[in-house]
Amino acid sequence: MFASPLYNLIQQIEYKTNLHIGVLFFKDYGNKMCELPHGHQIHESPICEFFKSYSRQSFFKCVRCRNFAIKKALKYKTAFGGLCINGIYEYTHPVLIDGEVAAIVFIGNILNGEESVLKIKKSAKGTPLPLLTLEDNFSEEKCKNVCITIDNYIRFLLEKYENDEGEKPLIKNIKNFIEENLNFETNIKTIAETFYYNPRYLCRLFKKECGVSLTDYITSRRLKRAKQLLTDTNHSVLEISAESGFNNVTYFNKLFKANFHVTPTEYRKNK
Repeated sequence: MFASPLYNLIQQIEYKTNLHIGVLFFKDYGNKMCELPHGHQIHESPICEFFKSYSRQSFFKCVRCRNFAIKKALKYKTAFGGLCINGIYEYTHPVLIDGEVAAIVFIGNILNGEESVLKIKKSAKGTPLPLLTLEDNFSEEKCKNVCITIDNYIRFLLEKYENDEGEKPLIKNIKNFIEENLNFETNIKTIAETFYYNPRYLCRLFKKECGVSLTDYITSRRLKRAKQLLTDTNHSVLEISAESGFNNVTYFNKLFKANFHVTPTEYRKNK
């Protein structure tokens, strides 16, 4: 169970609202006082989950939209708000330390005006949606004030508890980024560009800290996701291959059997 000071603050802000607040740390920033459950690093709300599961295309659109916001915040280092591709409002706020983006705060799950309503309904293509699960008309000014509060607290926690034992914050941040993008085109180049590190240096550091190469780690996480989907869903092997980040189902089948000594179909039958 998570009980970090940062998580406690976020829970207090979210209390009796439908807001969803997430924080994604970058580079070597972070410590145990700032740890968050996976659901507060990604979009996790009834409507977001609906759009992600609606179709493969919808899922990838959501991921691309999220990654676009991340890249924009990393590049321009300034806060901004707007509607996602499905019409849900989100405010994005980079936390800057010595000119670097240490973290990005996301405040979302907001229904913001008639344009937002129309876009959500259009994206849903007539499917009934729980609009009451969205926070209604939470203004950009309120988002800004919330982000400033979280920003200041993150700075305080990073400064006061900078000497953290255990896994390096950079490694944790990379693992969190990989987990969020398992179903997408995540590779060494993408990770290096996102975290502003030389790819070779990043690979050496990851191998040194984790005892496994970055490529092998990504593959193992994707295969674990595939096993979970084979057990928990009725999706086809082709769909699961794509949902686990494998673009080639033949390669996925071969890799799965090499690691688990059964094909995906055989694995599912044995469960």
